[in-house]
Amino acid sequence: MKKKISLKSTLLLSLILYTFIFISYIYSNSENSFKKVYHILPHALEEMEDARYASFLEKTFNKAYEDNPVLVIVEIDTPGGELISTLKIKNLIQQYGRNTLCFINKNAISAGSLIALSCDKLVMAQGAVIGGATPVLPDAKEGMKKAPEKVVSVARAAWRSTAESRGKNAEIAEAFVDENLILTKSKHGIDKPKGTLLTLSTKEAVSLRIADYEANSINEILEKENLTDSKVVVFKPDFIDKLLGFFLHPAVSGILIGLGFLGLLYEIKVPGWGIPGTLGILFLSIYFISRIMVGVSGWEAPALFALGILLLLLEVFVIPGFGIAGLTGAICILGSILWSYGIDNFEEGLWVTAFALTGTIALTALLAKYLPAIAKKNTSFFLNETLNKDPEEMGERKLKKLLNKEGVSETVLRPSGIIKVEGKKIDAVSAGDFIEQGQRVKIITVEGHRVVVEKIS
Repeated sequence: MKKKISLKSTLLLSLILYTFIFISYIYSNSENSFKKVYHILPHALEEMEDARYASFLEKTFNKAYEDNPVLVIVEIDTPGGELISTLKIKNLIQQYGRNTLCFINKNAISAGSLIALSCDKLVMAQGAVIGGATPVLPDAKEGMKKAPEKVVSVARAAWRSTAESRGKNAEIAEAFVDENLILTKSKHGIDKPKGTLLTLSTKEAVSLRIADYEANSINEILEKENLTDSKVVVFKPDFIDKLLGFFLHPAVSGILIGLGFLGLLYEIKVPGWGIPGTLGILFLSIYFISRIMVGVSGWEAPALFALGILLLLLEVFVIPGFGIAGLTGAICILGSILWSYGIDNFEEGLWVTAFALTGTIALTALLAKYLPAIAKKNTSFFLNETLNKDPEEMGERKLKKLLNKEGVSETVLRPSGIIKVEGKKIDAVSAGDFIEQGQRVKIITVEGHRVVVEKIS
C-alpha cells in the first residue's frame, strides 16, 4: 500500500527548494556585483609591441566588451616595436570607448609612447620614461636606420592626433617623433633643440600634462581612482600566446620553412609518399597558421604557396625540365613567404627566406652525401623498394651517351624511380603515366643529372 505525502511535507520541501534557489541567486549576483578592473600585464614576449601583442590585446578587449569592467589598466614596459602593429593597438584601445588607463612602470619608448597616449589616462611610476619615437627600419650595414620621411610623417600625425584626442599637448607628443621640431620652455614648458628627440621623465611628463599623475603600483592607482573595493582581474599571455610567439620568432620561422622545403624536396625525389613529405607539410602549416592567428597574414599567402607547389609538381611530374611552370612556381613560393610578413616587415621576410633557403641547400647536400650509406642499412624511414636497388652514380657525360637507349624499370616510377640500362641502375623520371616495375622504357631526355623516360608499348 502506497504511503501518501502530506500537504505539510510538500510545502516544507518546496520552501527548502525555493530557499536554496534564492540563496544561489543572491550569491551569484553578489559575485558579479564586484566592480571589476582589468589589469593587462606587460607583454612577456621580448617586451616588444608587435603582432603577437596586438593579437593578445585584441583578445583581451573582446573579453572586456562582454564583461564591461569599470577600468582597463594597460601596463607598459617596452623599448618599442613595429609601427603597423602599434597603430593597430592604438586603434584597439581608442575604439574600445570605455575607461582605459596606461601604467608605465619603467619604459614607454618609441611605439610604447603612442600606446600610452591612446589611453584615457596616463600614469607613470617614479623613474619611468616616455618618448624617443622616431621610426627606424632594419639595415644590413648599420643595424638600424631612420625610416623615410613618408613613414616619419605618418608617425608624426599619429602621435599628434592621438594626443589631441585625449586632451594632451599635441606638440609635446609630436616632439617624441620629430627631431626637427623646436620646443622652448617659455612656450612649451621644456627646451628641445633641433636635431634631438624628446624623452620625458615622470616628473616632466606630469608637469607638461602628458601624464595625469605619478603612482608606483596598481594598488596606488586603485586608491587614486577610488576603486579599492574592486576585483582586479589579471591578464597575461597564455600558453597559446607564448607558443605563437615562439613560432613567430625569425629563427624558428626560418627553420620551419627550411624543414618544410626539405620534406617536400625529398618526396619529389623518392617514389611514393612518406614521413618526410608529411612532416614538410606540417612544418609549413605551422608557419602559415601561426601568422594567420596573430593577424600578420591572411589566407592569401598560404594559398599562393599552395599554387607554387602545384606548379612545381606540374613541372616535375607532367612537363619534365624547368620551364615557365617551374619558374612561376618558385616565384609564387618566394612571394607567399614575403607576403606573409607584410610590407612593414618585408626586409625581415627577406632575411628569413634567405636563411631558410641556405639551410635547405646545406641539408640537401649533406643528405645527398650520407643518405646512400644510410640506405644500405635498410633504415625503415625510407622505402625498401629504393633501398634494395641503389642506382649507380654517373657523370653528365656518361648519362648523355644513354640518350635514346632502352632499358627496364627496376622499380615503379611514380613518377620517379630506378631504371636499368646496359646493366647500369639509374635514377629516372617518367615523362607521363606511372610506369610499373619490369616495363620496357626508353630514355628520351637527359638534362644534367635528370633522366626522363617513357614506356615502350
